[in-house]
Amino acid sequence: MARKLMLATASLAMAGAPTTLDAASMGFNMRLQVPVHCTIVHQMDGHGASTGNGVALGRFREYCNAPGGYQLVVRYTPGTLRGAMIVAGEDQVVLNGSGQAILSQSNRPRVRERVITATPGAEGFDADRLEFQLIPA
Repeated sequence: MARKLMLATASLAMAGAPTTLDAASMGFNMRLQVPVHCTIVHQMDGHGASTGNGVALGRFREYCNAPGGYQLVVRYTPGTLRGAMIVAGEDQVVLNGSGQAILSQSNRPRVRERVITATPGAEGFDADRLEFQLIPA
């Protein structure tokens, strides 16, 4: 037991002693460059379930580290889905048949997960796919 006490005292004495390194001022500059990476991952949770007038399309997780933010764009076959509404969380867009629409925008990097639903237009769901893409600003 006395031996353990001596070791503890010795290490305290060493820690308290000033050294040349402590007295000197040191510094360095580090610069890192992180590549911009934006991705969206679709999860099929609740896919196909009816939600009032719409249909659940699952949920997606969006991640984008672009310093200026990003846009979430929905793409579909031009000439289809006129009047269909896509809702993701609090954001929504009514499609006009152009084949592309901005669903939401962020002015900063962001990670978030949202439920997505679609309400058909007058022609119903007349497209075979929707594609979501994050585009850095």
